[in-house]
Amino acid sequence: MSYRAHRYPTVFPIELKCGGSTQKGHITNIAPSGAGVFDVQGLEIGDEVVLSCSAGNFAGTVRWADDDQCGIIFKQKLGPRQMEQLRHAPTTTGHVLHRHTHAFTELR
Repeated sequence: MSYRAHRYPTVFPIELKCGGSTQKGHITNIAPSGAGVFDVQGLEIGDEVVLSCSAGNFAGTVRWADDDQCGIIFKQKLGPRQMEQLRHAPTTTGHVLHRHTHAFTELR
C-alpha cells in the first residue's frame, strides 16, 4: 500500500498556462509532488501546464480535472523554500485570503 504525500491547504493566486492560453486561478492545496488548483476551466487529463506565481514557474501535467478544479503533478518536486512560500497565502491590503473549507486546521 502506498501513501500520497501530505497536502497543505492554502489559497495562493497563480496564472496557469496551457497551450497558448493563460488563465488566473488559485492553488487550494500543495505538496512537493503536485497541487490542487481551482478557478480554472477547460483542462483535460494529460494537458501540459505551467503554474506561474511569485514563488516561481512550475511545469506539470494535469492528473485529474472536474468542473473548475484540477490536480497537477509537477515535473520536478518542490524544495522546502518553495513549499514554505506556497503554503502561506500572500496578503492584499493586510488581509489573508481564505477559502471556506470544512476540514481540520493543520497542526504541523
